[in-house]
Amino acid sequence: MNIENIEIGNITKTKCALCFMSNLANSDLVAEIRYRLNNIDVDSVISAGALEQLITDTNELSVPQVISTERPDKTASYLLEGRVCVILNGAPYAIILPAVMIDFLKSPDDRNLKVPFANFIRSIRFLAALITLLLPGLYVAICSFHQEFLPTELLFSILASRETVPFPLIVEILVMEISFELIREAGLRVPSPIGPTIGIVGGIVLGQAAVSAGIVSPILIIIVAITGISSFAIPDYSFGFHLRFYRFLFIFLGSMAGFLGISVGLFVYISLLCNTKSFGTSYTTGLSFVEKVRGSGYIIPPIWKREYRNSFINPKEPKKQSNVSMKWR
Repeated sequence: MNIENIEIGNITKTKCALCFMSNLANSDLVAEIRYRLNNIDVDSVISAGALEQLITDTNELSVPQVISTERPDKTASYLLEGRVCVILNGAPYAIILPAVMIDFLKSPDDRNLKVPFANFIRSIRFLAALITLLLPGLYVAICSFHQEFLPTELLFSILASRETVPFPLIVEILVMEISFELIREAGLRVPSPIGPTIGIVGGIVLGQAAVSAGIVSPILIIIVAITGISSFAIPDYSFGFHLRFYRFLFIFLGSMAGFLGISVGLFVYISLLCNTKSFGTSYTTGLSFVEKVRGSGYIIPPIWKREYRNSFINPKEPKKQSNVSMKWR
């Protein structure tokens, strides 16, 4: 285990620790991170979030490119994979580099579960990410342009529920989405004993009052609630925030051009994701769902088959256990 101390900030001289396993971490990766840390010319850096912005590449989507965590076990597991950890003096978070998209849909608890349960939970998280990003936009697109996709009974039910609503669908859904975000933010800012209460009670009261007043339709309350609950299933706050932000873009695309607008938006979104790199590593690496080669998949195998470290970081020691790990059998 190597720990290198680096001072950042012309005035504060904040101490920063560069941590890595010398026999595992790729030398070029360590050298690149060290170079970026030594070439930061600012007066002060007092938070891990500010340091993250100073050392990561800019990208059009503003997706998170590092993993921030307070958990020592999570940090240790990534170090043992061959990644690099940066710890800023006074900051409660450790920054782990590099990071790819699937890292933000994983939890360190997954590998402690039985394989079927862990893969089921990971599948649910991936579905939650898609719902958070696309569900409101798809609802607007279907109700505005593609009513033929709905069963007749459901279509009549939606039309009947919107008879008393005086606003267009796009205004209706924006009002509820922004209201949900306000409730979420208010729940975070008030004292912790009453924060969850404000979120739950505020959502119930606001939703019921809005339906009773004829401002929104009941089906829209269900859509917004499912979307909000799905956003809470994303383990990483930064990635969840990213999905919540771009959800509004797909709402506008769905209201303007239906499925065509959402398809074009998805094409551009995925193209930009594929073009994004985190310290030389492609952001979409490992999104193959099956861990076929050298530990780089989203769906994990049994623990006795996890023989290789993630190949996309090019560790010095690709193999982390023997072919027969349980030699007692």
